[in-house]
Amino acid sequence: MWEEPRFGLRRHRLPFSSLGQQLVPSFPEGKSAEEIKCMIESGDGQDSKLSSYERIVLKNASEYYYLKIHLEFQEVGISLNAVEFKQLIVSALKLLHGEVGAALPVDVLSYEEKNLFAILRVPIIGLVKLWSALTLFDSYQNRKCAFRVTQTSPFLLALAGNSRELVLD
Repeated sequence: MWEEPRFGLRRHRLPFSSLGQQLVPSFPEGKSAEEIKCMIESGDGQDSKLSSYERIVLKNASEYYYLKIHLEFQEVGISLNAVEFKQLIVSALKLLHGEVGAALPVDVLSYEEKNLFAILRVPIIGLVKLWSALTLFDSYQNRKCAFRVTQTSPFLLALAGNSRELVLD
């Protein structure tokens, strides 16, 4: 049977939290901060367990999400510069989500003009809007096209390599 915990939790960010982990002290209810400080410093018998910590792991520590995308045209030989590519992404967002979608902050971190590959950065709250807009976008200047999302990750370094394309010698 589940029991109500004896100690309440107060969340504090500590300087040694790393990789989405933080330690959270647990204090008994009804005690003031000054009383708790005195008990910890004096190390009184049964209240000396007040200095115990609990580890909490945060699932989404990253503020941004990164996407590696590829633009494919039905016709061969079409090229876009970086400004046109960014405008194409904004117009895809505006087409599906209106002005709210067009206002979504999307950054083009890298762009290869030869093969139309790009790495985008988007706030995690806008990931679904961007992905859906790119998936449903189908034409640019009356030419059929499609965005392909190759990789996604909350970490930019994860897009540096693709294990599916890894060649072992």
